[in-house]
Parts: sequence; structure tokens; C-alpha cells
Amino acid sequence: MNNKWLWLVLLFFAQACVNLNVYEKTEVVQGASWPKNKIFRFEYLSNDTITPKNVNIDLRHNDLYPYNNIYLFVTTIAPDGKRLTDTVEFTLADNKGKWTGSGIGNICDLSLIFRENVRFGQLGKYVFYIQHGMRESTLKNITDVGIRIENAK
Repeated sequence: MNNKWLWLVLLFFAQACVNLNVYEKTEVVQGASWPKNKIFRFEYLSNDTITPKNVNIDLRHNDLYPYNNIYLFVTTIAPDGKRLTDTVEFTLADNKGKWTGSGIGNICDLSLIFRENVRFGQLGKYVFYIQHGMRESTLKNITDVGIRIENAK
């Protein structure tokens, strides 16, 4: 009988510790210098067409980043080959210049909502391409770019 209670307690704690992230990957921007022609590629294998997901773009920059925003071109390719390209703007600092993310020292981490409560309607591989859409040919002081897909709460 005690063994059953122990297993029940362990199962409860295991459920409480379940990570809601379905996919997470981050790429380093070499030298904190992101050329416009550098396009980051992320592959997500969807095995669930029912559970809604949130898609976040994770960025890390240092405090020398000269703008309060960033424009990104995000292309999503579904398993059937359909392609959708979005131009998105994310605010990185408030109107007083205070960074909106968190971090230590001169590094700022942000998780930016790209899509909320989406259902990946097809089983298979989705590919995400992320390219900066700023006017500079090389965007300085962005150190990492990533994507995180998690179950919507």
C-alpha cells in the first residue's frame, strides 16, 4: 500500500515539473554582427494538430544596440510546402530607453510573441526562417536569435 502512495506522489511531482516547451532552439549571432543575408533556420516537427501552441521569438542583445525596436522577416513553411512570410516589429525598449527584457550586466534577453494559440494543422516538419529587416546591411549588437514553441496555457 505504501508503494502505491509513493508512486502516486512521484507521478504528481513529475506532472508538476513537465516542461511546456515543445521546441526550443537558439543560434548565436557571430561577433554580435548580423548581416542582412544571414537567415536563421529552425525546424519544428509537429506531431500534434489539436493542442494550441504559442510561437515566440527569443532575442538577446547587448546594451549597445542602437534602436528601441527591431523588424524581422519571418517565413514559415508548412509540411505541404505552403509558405507564409510576415514582417513583424518588436519593441525592445520603452519610450524612455529602458530595455523591456531581462538580463544580467549589459545583456538583455527577450521572448517576443510571434503567434499565440495557433494549431499546427498538419503533421510533419515546419521550417521557420528569421532574417532581420532593419535598414543596415549588418545589424550590430544582436547576440542570439531563437524560436520557442510551447503549449498555450
